[in-house]
Amino acid sequence: MKMNELKLVYFSPTGTTRKVVMEAARNIDLKSISYDLTIHKEKKPALQFKKNDFVVFGIPVYSGRVPQTFLEYFETLKGDNTPAALIATYGCREYEDALLELKTEVEKRGFKVIGAAAFPVEHSIVRSIGLGRPNKADLKQISDFGVQLNRRLKADSFDSFDIQVPGRVPYRKYSRVPLHPKTDVKLCTECGACARSCPARAIPLDNPKKTLSKQCISCLKCVRLCRQKARYTSNIKMNFARRKLLKVCQSDKSAEIFL
Repeated sequence: MKMNELKLVYFSPTGTTRKVVMEAARNIDLKSISYDLTIHKEKKPALQFKKNDFVVFGIPVYSGRVPQTFLEYFETLKGDNTPAALIATYGCREYEDALLELKTEVEKRGFKVIGAAAFPVEHSIVRSIGLGRPNKADLKQISDFGVQLNRRLKADSFDSFDIQVPGRVPYRKYSRVPLHPKTDVKLCTECGACARSCPARAIPLDNPKKTLSKQCISCLKCVRLCRQKARYTSNIKMNFARRKLLKVCQSDKSAEIFL
């Protein structure tokens, strides 16, 4: 089958998942178009793909699951037996049911999964865990995954591919890390950059000093991008999270690839 275009559909609050997706895509011989679903969109984009498109889905793992914020955009997702690959990035703990959940969700919307991978990266909350990952060796593995996907696209048919990924049904209970950022009102200039970039629309555009805790997904994107350093998390909660995560995360985790 002659392939049309490479479509990159990803959610990447800290930019790490995007980096991994782009590294894999660099080795696929197709013109690419990106669908960055990180910035909240009131009007859901039409994610409808042809039989000869190739779609790469990329997500960070939240609590062993696909981020709910990402799945909200699947209301408009539709394929036509469209070949797809899955990429999950995780902060050196476990990715548990994330790949299985993502595979199930895309397959029931008309996609044929021909490859999947889980790549350990720097933890988004405690950055000393997996510090600097993906490193040079990681990028080589990610690049090789892209090369192998490119080879698969040259097959006459994708029907023979039967990708199996780890995970359990029912999926583990989805939970959120209670690290909702606060605002130092003395430093905040109300520029609104945090509100415009929040993937969960948890910061009101008309009151960027506020955080809607029920909507916040604790990605900490607002903390990272605030030039005034006005956004911050509670030291007590952060220290608790750090102690807990250091017990269950391993910075030397290896990538797992399914082809």
